[in-house]
Formats: sequence, structure tokens, C-alpha cells
Amino acid sequence: MSTALLAGAAGLLLAYVNGANDVSKGIATLVGSGVTDYRRAIYWGALWTAAGGLAGGSLASAMVTTFGKSLLAAGTTPTATAAVATILGATAWVLIATRAGLPVSTTHAIVGAVAGVGAAAYGLHGVSWTVIGAKVVLPLLLSPAASLAVAAVLLRATAGVGSTAGADCVCADVEPAVTVAPALGTSALIACDLRPTLSVGTRASCAAERPGALRLTLDHLHWLTSGATSFARALNDAPKMVALVLAAFVLSGARVAPFVLFELVTLGMVAGSLAGGRRVTHLLAERITRLDHREGALGNLVTAALVGAGAIGGLPMSTTHVSSAAIVGVGWRGAGMNRWVVRDVVLAWVVTVPAAALLGVLVLGIATRTGLPG
Repeated sequence: MSTALLAGAAGLLLAYVNGANDVSKGIATLVGSGVTDYRRAIYWGALWTAAGGLAGGSLASAMVTTFGKSLLAAGTTPTATAAVATILGATAWVLIATRAGLPVSTTHAIVGAVAGVGAAAYGLHGVSWTVIGAKVVLPLLLSPAASLAVAAVLLRATAGVGSTAGADCVCADVEPAVTVAPALGTSALIACDLRPTLSVGTRASCAAERPGALRLTLDHLHWLTSGATSFARALNDAPKMVALVLAAFVLSGARVAPFVLFELVTLGMVAGSLAGGRRVTHLLAERITRLDHREGALGNLVTAALVGAGAIGGLPMSTTHVSSAAIVGVGWRGAGMNRWVVRDVVLAWVVTVPAAALLGVLVLGIATRTGLPG
């Protein structure tokens, strides 16, 4: 098998396990709050994953640059073998975590594999530790804290929304407004002008009183924020994987258009979402804490805003960490939070970087011994 073909297969597999693990980050609140079932939620997440992955080619080019050119020190001569080992090292760890039902960060796995394989293949001086620290590690560390804090603040600020029967639904309707004036020579009033006006209210009974009104409920908002989170997640993750695969292709002497790789990665993410997305979704939806509609919508809103902005700005964020922190931020209710599960999730986060690094170095050693062309 040529190095280019192996790189393409490795990239597709990485995208597959990414989809299986990460689709849960946008849809877990839909299931956990009882808005829908697993099947519909996963289809919804896969749909918006496809949209975000394809959009990454035009909206997240800065992320491709960060992961494609900036992580190795100037003067380092990379090899295709090391590039493929990096992809497979990250893939192996995300696959192991997904099989265990643990939400982990593909971004952290990629960073760990890049650092481990880079140090093993080119020496410690071959890795740009300054760039990794400033452009990768710092955003990855700060984003979960920001997510938790913003989610908690929004939860408190919207404490009254949805708590009463009249606040769960916003209704908008166009109604005729009749302007009346006294008839000439009489005391009777007649209509002299009919102009439609927009009437907006928050009466939960508007469905019965005004059946033609456009209604936006918290359920509707929850679906929208879930889709936005899935879109932002794919927008953030697809360029990272494309950058690694593109580098492997170029180093192997093969030519490929970047948009083809975005299609390949998106296909893998969608396939993984549909085939293996339920396992991690179950943990986030049911085992950490129970969320209501308002909490779930707020958690998704925070995640989509932070991760989407990071993708466009070239600042890598872990959707896993951001979404999990948002869930904790809106769901931290004493006995309602399963702290043992939170402990296991955090432990998996801590292990991700060194585990992916070790697996990447292992793959590099096997590839070098078997004579894979570099």
C-alpha cells in the first residue's frame, strides 16, 4: 500500500472515530432533557456535522494553517511516515475511548500524537513547543473554564424563563389593526383604516387563542442550538484532520485538492456519527446529570458560540471539554450531579495527550521497522 493511500485510509478512520465520539457533544442534551430519542438526535447531529465539515474548507482555513504548518520547528524536515503515525496514534486513542464510552478530545489526541511522534522522529528541537503552547494548549485550557463560567452565568440570568406556563412559548402573529373615527354628522364610529400589525407575546395559550401564530418554544430553541453545536464542532475538527492528511499526501509526493479531503473527512465523521454515536451520547445524556429544556439549550448555545468562534479564528478548542463544561455549568445541582462519572471523564481527558503520544510513537516504530516509505 502506498503512503498516500495509507494516509487517506488513516484520515478516514480518524474522522470516523471522531464522529462516533464527538457527535454526542451536540445532541446529548436533546436526549437527556427528553426532547427526542437517540435515533432522531443522532440523525440531527449527523446532518449538521456534514454541513459544518463541508463549510470548514471555506470558513476555517486558519485552522488548517495552525495544524498543517505551525506545529513543527522551522528547519525541520517532516516525513510522510511520521505524518501517518501521528494520524494513527490519535485515531487509536479516540477509538479506545469511544469503545469505553468516554468522551475525549480528538484535538487533544492530535496534539499529543504530534508532540510524541515529532519528538521521536525529529528530536525535541523539531517540535515548536512555543506555538503549541500559545496557539493550542492555551485555548484548550481556557475554553472549558470560560464555557463553565458563561453557562453558569446565563443559567442564573435566565432563571425565570420557562419556569411559568406563560414564558415557555413566544408567539408572533400578524393581526389587522382597525382605526376608527366618528361618522360625519353622527355619533357612530366607523372603521376608516385597516393596517396589519405584528403582535408578539409569551402566552403559552397562544396555540389555542391564535392558531395561525408562529410559535417558538424552548423545544424549538433546543433543536436549533443543538444543530449549531454540531455544525461548530465539525467546523472546528474537520480542518485539523484535513491538515494532517494533506501534509501526509504532500510529503508522500501525491497531489490532492483540499476540498476532496474535506469531503473525505466529512464522510468519515458522518459515518462514525451514525454507526457509533450512541455509546458516548448515553454517558453525556443520562449519566452525568439530568437537564431540562432551558439548561440543555443554554449549554448548547455556549458551546456553539465558543467553538464556532475558535474555528474561524484558528484557535483550536475541544468541543468535548467545552460542551462537558457547559453541561456541568448548567447542571451542577448538588445531588443531581454524578461526580463519579465526572471524575472518570476528567481522568480520560488527562490521559488523552500522553496516551496518544505513546500510541503515535508505537505506530512510528512499527512503520520504521516494516520499512514504510517516508
